[in-house]
Amino acid sequence: MAQFDISARNTMFTFERVDSRLYDGGCNIMSLSNGSQQGEVLFIGKVITLFGELEFSEDYEDIFSVVVAAKEDGAEPLYLEIYHGPSGAAIGGIDDDAHKKAAAVLAAKIKAADPSDFQWEGDYADVPVHINFGIKNGKVFYESEFDEL
Repeated sequence: MAQFDISARNTMFTFERVDSRLYDGGCNIMSLSNGSQQGEVLFIGKVITLFGELEFSEDYEDIFSVVVAAKEDGAEPLYLEIYHGPSGAAIGGIDDDAHKKAAAVLAAKIKAADPSDFQWEGDYADVPVHINFGIKNGKVFYESEFDEL
């Protein structure tokens, strides 16, 4: 389990991957998508670097989800979901100031991480398109094949 500390504005958080059953749900409180295919691929590689291997689905609108506990000295942990869903790369949680603050610190850590190699293959049914992307030897690749209508 990856664990790291990061401080922001005199706040120290420790983030740790936890069992997904601890997450009570919430909403998208922070989009991490920059609108580019390369950015989406790098996001996933960076999450792998920080929190280890991910369980992927074959559905582009639900590629992965991982739950982390954001811990601050003397406070109860806040649970955040890092995911790639219908809105792209995002952090989910309860829509309040505490969760948003923790999400902002987590987002900064994700953006600063070096991406790990991985491969994902699946479908985006709305289009329909088959997609194969990932990072190999530090280089992003992205291939798509549209179904014949």
